[in-house]
Amino acid sequence: MQIQKKWIGKKPDCAGNVYLLECSQSEMFEQIYPLIGQPALHATSGNDVDIRLYFICEDGRRLLPVDRPSLMSGAFNGGVSPLEPCELKTSGRIEELVKANELLPSVNASDYLLRGITK
Repeated sequence: MQIQKKWIGKKPDCAGNVYLLECSQSEMFEQIYPLIGQPALHATSGNDVDIRLYFICEDGRRLLPVDRPSLMSGAFNGGVSPLEPCELKTSGRIEELVKANELLPSVNASDYLLRGITK
């Protein structure tokens, strides 16, 4: 799994830096689902898609499933992409990227980033 982009669009103040995590389908099933369950239908969950997307925020304490493709396209940011490249970080374990023992409840990325819900 890897992080190569940073969210620069609208977000709640408590989010801090928000990074886009790309993981394989097997990483999702073996590592992420046991950690957060399956709270959202993923924007990239087509039968032929191998990469799944999540956002990591709140200093690694929240992992958000990407639930709408329009989040990535700039549709909610005046047509400007809300993502920019950042330092590449790769990992074989999700626990190296998030604070698994301090993880907050997951919510849909669109609710969190576009409406500021932080439950």
